[in-house]
Amino acid sequence: MTDSSLGSRADAQLPGQPLPASVTERFLDAGGVRFRYLQGGATSGFPVLLLHGWPTWAEVWLRVAWVIGARHPWIAPDLPCQGLSSPLPGKDRTLTAYRQAIAAFVDALDLPRFAVVGNSMGGTLAFMLALDRPARVAKIVVLDAAGLTPKLPGRTARMYLPFLLPCFFRAPGPKSVRKLLTHAVFYDPRFADDAWVNAIVAAWMPRDRRKAFVATGLALRRRDASVHEAFPRIRSPTLILSGRHDLQFSWQSAEEASRRILGARFAAIEDAGHFPMVEKPRETAQLISGFLDSTG
Repeated sequence: MTDSSLGSRADAQLPGQPLPASVTERFLDAGGVRFRYLQGGATSGFPVLLLHGWPTWAEVWLRVAWVIGARHPWIAPDLPCQGLSSPLPGKDRTLTAYRQAIAAFVDALDLPRFAVVGNSMGGTLAFMLALDRPARVAKIVVLDAAGLTPKLPGRTARMYLPFLLPCFFRAPGPKSVRKLLTHAVFYDPRFADDAWVNAIVAAWMPRDRRKAFVATGLALRRRDASVHEAFPRIRSPTLILSGRHDLQFSWQSAEEASRRILGARFAAIEDAGHFPMVEKPRETAQLISGFLDSTG
């Protein structure tokens, strides 16, 4: 796979595919977790940390990273319990546990100053990282972030509970995965193709991973999964992006969040659902790059 192909090949964002020659896979022990992460991009400019959502993998950022990397080095970890990173230590799967692990990962990388970009649960963690390391987070970008409201929207819980509850007893099959991707993730149902379905099915097959996924999904309903009350304390320049057709977290709630953060900007991405970096990578990358390179 060449770098130029990242703009057109959907499987570039799925695990198990050959990585571009310009992307390096590394491992790092931090906070009791063995993190697997990808890195690439320019050798100058402040680094950009890319945090994926639950439960996916670092590769979802590759087509966006290809654009960002023209001016910035980037780092995309698999979150704990996901991808090829090890589980969180112990049994705690709350957002607080993820928060502590991501802070430890950043500390171990010894990045003096960086931007953080996060999608869904990764967006929540991006805000948490800015709160925990305010002097080091230069800019924040979130896409369809969780945790922007005081509690998880009821419609989001209703989308996921019929999928999650059977996972206590068995791995999900292709039919239930495709239904979830079509009704809760992608605006364009063509993205819920066999490649995506098979990747999700494979990720949920191991029993220990499935237990961690379920526990994390349910933990998103806890109070510590919201950053809503902390918005007045955010001081890093912030861009909030939302797929116009995200059924999990509405663009209206994202726009409202932008009004509660000093100087924050908001933009909606048309014809996109919960994963705009997958459905609309070019538009998403341009918005992120423009913000990262702006002086404001």
